[in-house]
Amino acid sequence: MDEIICRQFVEMASDYLEGAVGEEDLELVEEHLAMCDWCRGYLDQIETTAHVVGAAADVQDAQPPAETVEGLLGAFRARMGGGGAR
Repeated sequence: MDEIICRQFVEMASDYLEGAVGEEDLELVEEHLAMCDWCRGYLDQIETTAHVVGAAADVQDAQPPAETVEGLLGAFRARMGGGGAR
């Protein structure tokens, strides 16, 4: 293969970001990126999406300290008049 086209780059973009592209293909991908604004933009979008999704997953997995949970539950119970829902 002498060069890659945009469609081929799109198919390889994830592998490229993960460092899973072979040496011969890597050179072709980087040559293509040097010449193609659209594919550079596409790659930026994938990187940004991966970063945002990763950050969101980190936030979802984070647990507040037990004291915080107990404090909030106590405040909600007090607000509700001692424990039961109205």
